[in-house]
Amino acid sequence: MPRMPPLRLLFVVVLYAALLAACGKPALPTAPLGDHAALERLAGAYKQTLQDVPTAPRAMRPAGRLLFVEQVFRGAGYDYAATLAALAEGLDAGDKNQRDLAGLVLLPFVGLSDAALGEVLSGDRLRHARQLRLRLKQ
Repeated sequence: MPRMPPLRLLFVVVLYAALLAACGKPALPTAPLGDHAALERLAGAYKQTLQDVPTAPRAMRPAGRLLFVEQVFRGAGYDYAATLAALAEGLDAGDKNQRDLAGLVLLPFVGLSDAALGEVLSGDRLRHARQLRLRLKQ
């Protein structure tokens, strides 16, 4: 009778295969700024993702809200971090669709002080979130 590999080895092989598969996938695109159809796709993904969580996003801690919103973006076929960066760099505050998109992007940070953002984000994401908040105040 053939000998079965240890369970740990099997786990490592499966994890490695999943990692290779994830690295081979192309990155998701930025949500198109100002595109109403993109907002509708995000709204549909929001409703779908909402069914998978036990509580409303606003009742979650900021880190949980961030995970929720990232899942919404993935569900709609967009990259959250890339969209955050695009809005931070080129938000047209006069465009209602862009303001609505910015509201979704900033949902994880509602009620957080600028200093508290550093507890949830770091690096470019932190810089972009702060920059977007400033652009929306203008």
